[in-house]
Amino acid sequence: MQARAIASGLAEFGIGPARWSAAYDHQAAAVVLRVDTPRGLYALAIPAPGQPFPVRHRGERIGALDCRRTYGTADSYTAALFAAFLRDRAALDIPGRDACPTTKNMV
Repeated sequence: MQARAIASGLAEFGIGPARWSAAYDHQAAAVVLRVDTPRGLYALAIPAPGQPFPVRHRGERIGALDCRRTYGTADSYTAALFAAFLRDRAALDIPGRDACPTTKNMV
């Protein structure tokens, strides 16, 4: 259920139901939220309470979100961190959400 709640938060970043799926992954031994991107599938595993959210790509762990699974961590916050994780790896375009806008006329 938490994977679906996180996925619903991804809609704000342009990731609709057609681009994600949630299921149990035997390799990760956890429920994962898979997101289809132009760079392939990324999987966010739902960890045990108190643990960080690991991210896998092509079967390998490539990092973790900067938050832990606790009662105080909102699913929308986890969704935003996952979207930022994907954006930082050029797997997701989030138009109009650049953290560091660049100027067009640099001297």
